[in-house]
Amino acid sequence: MPGVKSIILEMSICLIFIFVSLSSCGYYSTTSRTAGDIKAISVPYLGNETPEPNIEIDITQRIIDGIIEDNTLKVVSDEDADAVLEGTIVEYRNDPFTFSKSSAEDIQAEQYRLIIRLRVSLFDKKKNEYVWKNKTIKGHGDYYLESSQEQNYEKALEFLYVDLVNGILSNTVQDW
Repeated sequence: MPGVKSIILEMSICLIFIFVSLSSCGYYSTTSRTAGDIKAISVPYLGNETPEPNIEIDITQRIIDGIIEDNTLKVVSDEDADAVLEGTIVEYRNDPFTFSKSSAEDIQAEQYRLIIRLRVSLFDKKKNEYVWKNKTIKGHGDYYLESSQEQNYEKALEFLYVDLVNGILSNTVQDW
């Protein structure tokens, strides 16, 4: 049977551990999320090196919406920007992902994986230099061809856009 002194010692150690654990999480600041004096960013339309027409319009708008939602940087015109996010869509693929076999010779794609890859850079206009350059951001979304399936092409594209926006935000805001 443990003595009163050992119980008090164990409780004291537990309390100290809890206090140290909680106090280390007590301070959080978002000021380190931005690179020095960069507070406003311009996001011109992405280039498009793929055969998929007009995809750069949707992706550029999603990036702008994501930066606005994140609320760390202000999206402004090029003239008012501290930095410019430059980028190009370099890959658009729609690959068969899973297959079904309806007969001995008949194998068909059942599910597809949509993949888009960007090459992006962040240029600091005040310092006249790149904060980072030619980073690859890749997103994917899976979908079924059959319309009866819940995961269709449009939903796959939405998931893909979220991947791309998160990659851009991770490099643009959170890596600083």
